Amino acid sequence: MAALNRVQGGVCLRPARRRLLVATAALMAAGPWPRARAQSSAQGGVLAATPQTITFIAPFSAGSGPDAVVRALARELGAAAGLTVIVDNRPGAGSVLAAQAVARAAPDGATVLITGNVAFTGSPHVMKRLPYDPVADFTPVAGIARGPMVLYVHPGAFPSGGVAELLTRLKREPGRYSYGYTSITSRLPAEVLQQAAGVKLVGVPYRSGAAALPDLLSGQIQLLFTDLSAAPHAAAGRLHAVAVTELERSPLAPELPTFAEVGMPQMDIGFWLAAYLPARAAPGLVTRLQDQLLQALRSQRVQLAQQRFGTTAFPLPASALARHQAAEFARWGRIVRAAGIEAE
Repeated sequence: MAALNRVQGGVCLRPARRRLLVATAALMAAGPWPRARAQSSAQGGVLAATPQTITFIAPFSAGSGPDAVVRALARELGAAAGLTVIVDNRPGAGSVLAAQAVARAAPDGATVLITGNVAFTGSPHVMKRLPYDPVADFTPVAGIARGPMVLYVHPGAFPSGGVAELLTRLKREPGRYSYGYTSITSRLPAEVLQQAAGVKLVGVPYRSGAAALPDLLSGQIQLLFTDLSAAPHAAAGRLHAVAVTELERSPLAPELPTFAEVGMPQMDIGFWLAAYLPARAAPGLVTRLQDQLLQALRSQRVQLAQQRFGTTAFPLPASALARHQAAEFARWGRIVRAAGIEAE
């Protein structure tokens, strides 16, 4: 007879009775059971042991640009740390569904939110009944990526794709042209554009950027602020990329002007991705995950995914991320109020 024991990398057969006695004696001599030892070393009653399976909950549609970055991180972290990392896509509702799921999860390190800044800097300003507290319900872990929004337009509506033509046509026919948006991140630049240029657009909400893009390509909507992952459509002539919404040109698309260059410095509305644990996560868990993510950001796999998405690495440690989030929350609040957007 033999007992079957699973070990890392395979399976081994051992004589059952003698091994059982030896193992029992060794465990008794070692003191508390592993779970008890983990509990005794934790702070605030939260386990400091690393879970063997981690779920990344993300508010991005499967197959989208940010989803590719999240999956590259998951593969890299899993391979480096010997863990199983699962990606759970929960798009929609301005990232609220994903954020709410993590806010309600146990703070044991098994559930991680990988989200864009909208969950923490945008939605709190435009939703009256946000089902989570953007500060009290989360533990910042690490910054991951950052990038600009890009205004794409349909060539049938704006043949040259230039800013001058865009503004001329928008002013000539107020209310004729429509833009798609998925959250405050893609709505806010359009609202600022209308205020800064004195034009009128019609907003059309979508569940995700992946749902809005086909309508832009077909001409059902004529404008869309989204990330650089739509650049191949512009390169093929199916769309025009007009300008980026940051104060400096993107190193990944240096040919595109900024809106500041054409007299709209208010259009400083980029986005960033970051990782969060639920509130009350043990400091040891936070530091371990922070270090693993920052290491993964340096890998070729993740860097290639970021290039395709149109972002650059944003390797903030936990403390710096918390400060950045607070500053961005205040800045986005000022922009939202200036744009006249009311909470709904």
